[in-house]
Amino acid sequence: MQTTRIWMAMFLAFALMASPVLAQEGAKPQFKEFHSIVDYSFVAKYAVMPKPKDAMIIDSRPYKPTFVAGYIPTAVSIPTSQFEKMTDQLPANKAAVLIFYCGGFDCPLSHKAAFMAEALGYTNVHVYAAGYPDWKKKASYHSIGVEVVMEMMTKGEKYMLVDARPAKLFLEGAIPSAISIPEREFADKRGMLPVGKDEVSLIYYCGGFDCVLSHKSAIKARALGYKTVMVAEAGYPAWKELYGAAGGVAVKAGEVEGAIDTAQFETILKERPDSVYLIDVRDVAEFNGGHIPGSVNMTVDMVERQAATMAVDKPIVFVCATGARSGEAFYLFKDLRPEVADVYYLEATIKFGDNNSYEISPNK
Repeated sequence: MQTTRIWMAMFLAFALMASPVLAQEGAKPQFKEFHSIVDYSFVAKYAVMPKPKDAMIIDSRPYKPTFVAGYIPTAVSIPTSQFEKMTDQLPANKAAVLIFYCGGFDCPLSHKAAFMAEALGYTNVHVYAAGYPDWKKKASYHSIGVEVVMEMMTKGEKYMLVDARPAKLFLEGAIPSAISIPEREFADKRGMLPVGKDEVSLIYYCGGFDCVLSHKSAIKARALGYKTVMVAEAGYPAWKELYGAAGGVAVKAGEVEGAIDTAQFETILKERPDSVYLIDVRDVAEFNGGHIPGSVNMTVDMVERQAATMAVDKPIVFVCATGARSGEAFYLFKDLRPEVADVYYLEATIKFGDNNSYEISPNK
């Protein structure tokens, strides 16, 4: 009996050494785990557009080649190796929700970064230990860098690139190989999408990190049953910066038709804000999260329905976060009310802060 037990013990020991899976199953990671671990459902509440205030999802992996190859929507790239140099990108509010993630349960980067953030005084820090692999498996879509779009284009991979901005902006300049399916026209133009829903990757983009149109379109595409859906969040502005403009149509000697001069607009806001009708065409949630004082919230759909009765005794200026939806509202209104001359939109990016503060940056 004793001999049998010895042989059994030797057999089990050999099996554990020979099988990495058995040997590692249930084993603790070989690093110090952060004390607050969250799951997919927790992260999904914050990986939405418009971005929730006082919350940030942070990818602790290297920017290249890892982050750009695929990341959680709305996440910011702060590699752990560069954390101390990039703390200025963290929220000013030390009570903000910070969610760090990296490559899964065996990845220590997010845990290290979370401890560093806590040492800086942040009090609401969490780690999504399952990380990007778990997100990609469970979520309806993920985000990629425009660098990946260029790589796919160069290699001749199968994809469909879709510009979710208004058609007018698409004509003024777009990423090569893209087709135009404005988010508002998704239902009417969904026939342009591939018949095979698991044969081609769909990649949506629009006017940059603050533009919701590509995210909305991606969600709609997944609802139709498309299997691989991505968003190139940096959008056309990043493409222009990295690779140059392409396919643009010159309008009015290089000036964008209908756009109010940004400097003049800021002067109006400071000196005579009541001299214009300022219409914010973002979604209600975005507007409630911060807006220019004195502006009225009216989505593009509402503009279409109410254009005939809108007051025109003062100039109308449409605004949004990136200039995409405000431009769409401008052209829609001009089609419906061609007799109205004093109507404009702001071709600029607006960062909204606390207490309805804002910062305007002209689009390049």
